Amino acid sequence: MNKELKVSFEILKKIYLEKSFVSIELNKYIQTTSDISVPTVTKIVYGVLEKDISLEYFISKYTSKLPKKEILILLKIVAYVSKALSSIPHFALVNEIVNIAKSVDKNQAGFVNAVSKKLIANDIVLPSKKNEIKYLSVKYNFPEWVIKELLKSHNLAFVTDLISKELSTLTHIRLSGEITSSEFEEKLKNMNIHFEKSLYDFTYYVDYHKLLKTELMKNIVVQGLPSIITANVLADKKGKILDVCSAPGGKSVYLASMGHDVYSCDIHSHRVGLIKKYAESCGVKLKTFVQDATKLNDAWIEKFDYVLCDVPCSNLGVTRKKPDVFLNRKESDIDTIAGLQLQILENSANYVKRGGILQYSTCTIIDKENKDVINKFLKKHKDFELTEIKVDGIDITNDNNMYTFYPNLTNTEGFFIGRLKRL
Repeated sequence: MNKELKVSFEILKKIYLEKSFVSIELNKYIQTTSDISVPTVTKIVYGVLEKDISLEYFISKYTSKLPKKEILILLKIVAYVSKALSSIPHFALVNEIVNIAKSVDKNQAGFVNAVSKKLIANDIVLPSKKNEIKYLSVKYNFPEWVIKELLKSHNLAFVTDLISKELSTLTHIRLSGEITSSEFEEKLKNMNIHFEKSLYDFTYYVDYHKLLKTELMKNIVVQGLPSIITANVLADKKGKILDVCSAPGGKSVYLASMGHDVYSCDIHSHRVGLIKKYAESCGVKLKTFVQDATKLNDAWIEKFDYVLCDVPCSNLGVTRKKPDVFLNRKESDIDTIAGLQLQILENSANYVKRGGILQYSTCTIIDKENKDVINKFLKKHKDFELTEIKVDGIDITNDNNMYTFYPNLTNTEGFFIGRLKRL
C-alpha cells in the first residue's frame, strides 16, 4: 500500500468536500501520520490544487460526464502523479487508486481503473487557442470568470503575463530579536539553508522546513511581504492605531513592535485569542478587542491617528500561496464581498481623528474590491482624500494614489493599498 497516495486523498477530500484550508489539513495529517514521505504528500496535494482546472479538463476528455467528487479527486491524483512524479510506478499508482476507489464506491472501481489507464497513456491536452479565455484558464489554472474580470481593466498580453507569473516557493520572514542581517545570512550559509534577499534588509525568503529545526527560529517571524509593506506605509510617525480586521495579527504585532499604541480587533473571540497568543510569542504588547468592524463603537469615535482596514476579500492575489482559494470562490461572491468591504470602510472612518489616516488594503487584484470601493467611499465622504505612498525598489501600479501590486510587475503576491487622509 502506498501511504502517500492514501494520505493525499484524505487531505484533498477535506479540502474539496469540506472546504478546509490546505495548510491546516496538510499540517494536521503530517503531525499525526507516521512513516510517510512529507515532501511527496506535499507535492501531490499542492500539485493537484495548483493544476485543478487543467486536470479536470484533461479528465473530461475520457469520460462522458465527470464522476462524483470523491472519484474525481482520485482521478486528479492519477493524472497529476503520472505526469509529475517518477517515484511512483504507474502500475502501483493505478493499483492503489483502484483500492481506494473500492473503499469509496466498489461499483466505481472498474471505471477508475479504465480511466486511469487512459490518463497515464495520454499527454495532458489544452483547449484551442482560438478560445483565448478557455485556453488561458486551463493552461494557467485561473477560472474563466477571474480572467474576464481582469480583462475589464487590462489587455490580453498583461493578463497573460499576470496569471502566468511564478513566484518564489520559499517562505517569507522578517527578523526579530537581537540579530543583524549579516549575522543571520552567515548562519544560514553555515547551515546550508537556501535563502533569497527580500525588499527590506530585515526580510528574506527562506527554506522554512530547514530553518524550523534550528535555533534561528527565535530570531524570525513568518510574515508575508505584502503584510509588512502595508504596515510600513500606514504611519509616518508614532501614534494610536486601530486595526479593525486584525486576525491572525501579523500587522498589529509588527506595528506594536515599532512602538505604536495598537488596538487589535476581530469579530470572533477565538481569533482574538490567536492575536493575543501571537503577540505574546513575539514579546509584544497590544490591546485586543472582540469587535464587529461593521458596527460603530461610540467610545472610539475620532480617537485614532491611524485606522487600518485590511478587509476580508476574495484572496485572488495570493492564489500562488493558497491554491485552494479558487475552489471556494465564485463570481457571485464578489459583489457581496465588495459590499462588506465598503461597509467596514465607512464605519471605520468614524474612528479617525481630523488629520489622521484611514488605510484600506486587500490581498486581491480586481477593481471591484479595490478602486471601486475607494471611489464609492470618496463620493460620500468629501472629508477624505487619497494620499501618496512610497515603496522604493518595487514597481507598483499607481492610479490616482490607488496602488495595486501586480505579481508580474512587483514579484510579490498581489495586493492593494489606498491611504486616505481625513481633512
